[in-house]
Amino acid sequence: MIVAVLFRSLMVEPEPPAGLDPVDQGIRLFNEEYFFEAHEVLEDLWKREHGKPKLFLQGLIQICAAYHHFQNGNLIGAETLLERGAQKMGAYPADYLGIDAAKLLGHVDQDRERIRQMQRGEQESRVLEFPRIERKIQ
Repeated sequence: MIVAVLFRSLMVEPEPPAGLDPVDQGIRLFNEEYFFEAHEVLEDLWKREHGKPKLFLQGLIQICAAYHHFQNGNLIGAETLLERGAQKMGAYPADYLGIDAAKLLGHVDQDRERIRQMQRGEQESRVLEFPRIERKIQ
């Protein structure tokens, strides 16, 4: 019985340190092109979230993971996750959580098309100008 209680207590996700907004931290890492790290920070928040933001955060996490895949040369994974992430985020208002999702998703759509062209051999350059996430807190 004691072992089960200890095991359950180890499974609880820790709260982030006071004063650090994990969304801002994830955005900062994303904008610095540390996509895997951004994914990890946002995923920690996503695991604790039970409300309306959960699906939006999942979409943002998938976009982070997509650009990480692109950095590692996995074009199929990048294209797939860009599409899935954009679908989830697109269901929310354009400025949800203060994030300029409309601008981000416009860039994501362009990148997804460029990646498709790369896969078909229509695009020689395998370079993307990664988007930046802008956030305004009201």
